Parts: sequence; C-alpha cells; structure tokens
Amino acid sequence: TVHNCDVALDFIRGMEESCKACTAVTKARQERMMTNLADLQLDAHREHLEFFRMLYLAIGNLIYRKEKKLESVDRRIQTSHIQLEVCIETFDAAAKKFSSQKKALYHVRAELEEELSMLQEKQQCAVRDFSASEEALLQAGVEFVHPVDEYKEDCLNHRTRMAEYREHLCKVEDNWINLERDEIK
Repeated sequence: TVHNCDVALDFIRGMEESCKACTAVTKARQERMMTNLADLQLDAHREHLEFFRMLYLAIGNLIYRKEKKLESVDRRIQTSHIQLEVCIETFDAAAKKFSSQKKALYHVRAELEEELSMLQEKQQCAVRDFSASEEALLQAGVEFVHPVDEYKEDCLNHRTRMAEYREHLCKVEDNWINLERDEIK
C-alpha cells in the first residue's frame, strides 16, 4: 500500500511534468502563431494604405476635374444668360436658342453637382474605412505620409504651377503688346 502510494505519486509527478511540457510547447506555438498573425495584419494594413492612397488620389483627381468642369459650365451659363438678355433687348429670333441652351446647361450643372457630391461621399467613406488601418500602422511605428496630406500637397503644387503658367502667359502677352506698340510707332 505504501508502495502503491509511491507509485501513484511518481505517476502523478510524471503526468504533471508531461502536462507542463505540453503546455510549454503549446504556448510557444501560440506565441509563434500570434507573431505571424501580427505580421500578416501589419502587411494587410500596409496593403490597405497603398490601395487607399490610389483610391483617394484618383477620387481627388476626379473631384478636381468635376469642379473645373462645373466652373466652365457656370461661365457658359453666364455667357448664355448675357446672350439671351442681348437677344431679348434687340428682339433677336435667336433668344429661344439661348434660352434652351441655358436650360440644358443648368441640367448639366445639376448632374455635375450630383456626381461631385457622390465622389465626395465616397472619398469621406474611404477615409473612415482607412482609420482602423491608420491607427494600426501608427501603433506599429510605421511612418507614412497620409494620402489626404499627400493630396493637399499635390493640389497646392498644381495650383502653384498653374499660377506660374498664367504669369508666364501674361508676360508673353505683355511682350506682344509692347512689340505691336513699337511697330505702330
């Protein structure tokens, strides 16, 4: 009986050591899996950053183009309105043409505003969807330029280039005017 107790104690100690060994192996395996999972999640967040960057910049480009087109339509509406007023004052038969043109331009403007609104909503939705990945990347210490900031910088650069281009064209035009004045004299 004492012998049986000793055998039982030895068996229990052996089982305890086996359980500890199995637990250690399982814990090590779980830690490796968690590390691999964290690496995969970080890679997924980096990939999401690149797709978000492409999407945000593409939508931003479309918004820019739609806004410019909207400005162009507004100018055409103004021109059409002026032409309509002139035709009305002079009893010109083309007044109806300008009136229908103005109505068509207002319709185009409404469509552009709707498309612009939809694009802006998509852009805002993309920013909201990216917030989880942004937070994860920042927590992981990954340095990146946020696509919103990148887009704003691109817009500023584009506007600067356009202002420089307009300035250059004005100088060229001034030079032509001066040359024509010299030729007249």
